[in-house]
Amino acid sequence: MPQYQPNQRFTEADRDKIAGRLRDAFADGRLDQPEFTSRLDQLYAVKTYGELEPLVRDLPPVKTYQTPAVVQDQKPAPAPGEFPQRSKEVQQRGKGLLALGGGFTAVVAINVVIWFVVGLGSGHWPHFWPVWLLIPWAFIALGNLGKRR
Repeated sequence: MPQYQPNQRFTEADRDKIAGRLRDAFADGRLDQPEFTSRLDQLYAVKTYGELEPLVRDLPPVKTYQTPAVVQDQKPAPAPGEFPQRSKEVQQRGKGLLALGGGFTAVVAINVVIWFVVGLGSGHWPHFWPVWLLIPWAFIALGNLGKRR
């Protein structure tokens, strides 16, 4: 608590902080239900720091926030305007045939497989109708070739 005079009135923010300390002590098992209720009632009845201090005198100090260990080991974010270099394997990962047309590549592949299975099953090969899907796929793939990701 900051420096204060015992006769000085405290603010609602101070009251909320003390209520939080009481709730934490109750949650930790340091206060039982009747004592917690009694101290909370007293908290909302008192007006000065001198009356407030006895309510939390026997409680441990306020818990402070600690950065989790997982976060402490992370590299800091780059400064604004600086861009980190990607590793080679990340750059090479998205350059396969499937990545050229995005999700549409799977649709085209499924249709070509269906055409092939129908041709095998019937004994005569129908017109290659997946070409109507291959044409827009080719435009999508060629459009994505020059893009940098």
